Amino acid sequence: MRIFLIIGVIFFCSVPNAKGESDSLAVGIDAVVTKFMAKSKYTGLSIAAYNKGKMRFNQSYGYSNHTTLKPFTTHESIALGSNIKTLVAAAILLLEENNKLKLTDKLAQHLPFKLNQAQAITIEDMLCHVSDLPDVFGGDGYDDYEWQKAKSQKEFIDQLNQSKRKISPKVEYRYNNTAYFLLGLVIEHISHQPLGDYFRAQIFSPLHLDHAYYLGDSYYYPQLTKMYQLKDGAIADYEDPVEYRIVAGAGALGGDITAYSKLFSGILTGDVLAETSKTKMKTPCRLADGSFAVNRKKQQTGLGIEISQMDDQRVFSRGGAMNGHVSAIVHFEKTGLTMAIVGNTFMRLAPVLDSIFEQKLHHQFN
Repeated sequence: MRIFLIIGVIFFCSVPNAKGESDSLAVGIDAVVTKFMAKSKYTGLSIAAYNKGKMRFNQSYGYSNHTTLKPFTTHESIALGSNIKTLVAAAILLLEENNKLKLTDKLAQHLPFKLNQAQAITIEDMLCHVSDLPDVFGGDGYDDYEWQKAKSQKEFIDQLNQSKRKISPKVEYRYNNTAYFLLGLVIEHISHQPLGDYFRAQIFSPLHLDHAYYLGDSYYYPQLTKMYQLKDGAIADYEDPVEYRIVAGAGALGGDITAYSKLFSGILTGDVLAETSKTKMKTPCRLADGSFAVNRKKQQTGLGIEISQMDDQRVFSRGGAMNGHVSAIVHFEKTGLTMAIVGNTFMRLAPVLDSIFEQKLHHQFN
């Protein structure tokens, strides 16, 4: 397997500013990205800054194919994985707006099949990651279960019904992919639509997104960019990809970085959701004792998003990792700035955004 280092930086800028201004905006970010890619051997990535309805910065670095050295572009379609959780939360809130359910409803009310302990948890518990449901996606009790090789969604349901563990909702935060997988099934059951159809009609279309995709159904979606991982110190093809149809509401989202930026910003600030629903999404979840549900990064949890503080304002974030593709996105509540990063190699990209924020480079896009 060929080993390479990123020596230069490749740009594919789609910012509608004069070239001089575009170049000056890029300088600091280029330095952060070049250092990261040289150290990590990262193959290819894109960074975008979107604010006030305009793409202020949108550039790509490295390669979409490390063998042919084909440049990575801002038009690469990426598996966005767990970013779908923000869409699932938005879809549930839309159903609530239409009086199809309430967040306080028990899960059992909205499933077309029997599920053990579904009467013990609410829809909101699941959105907040405080349901304590057994997590077939590698959670306690499923260490030996190879969920990546599941042949059907029913297999997950059968696995859940075999669990004998008594759950304790609202006691602690515990990230739970199974909860969002089940919420996807709830959306389908109530709406009488496949999850992809619901997303396209209720979210993608209103936001005018041509390059956002639900990857879990047979509807056409484009070829995703090649997937890589670091193996024995060298870049290698990603092994054992998961089938998007199986993970569904837990991780079957795709799109390019422009659609990613507009999608996240649009859900939080646009007209897809009513103001009351957006407020619910952005309100920190609480445990039974009244304390906030907090993840291991000390972030509070909203509905399908994480909540923290930066630049004296609230910041909403989300990220994903699926089949070798990695993504992260951050939205600043007061300034309206959304910054996103996507890449084609299975390693964390959030530290790149963290470096940009630490150096205050994002202030140029406000």
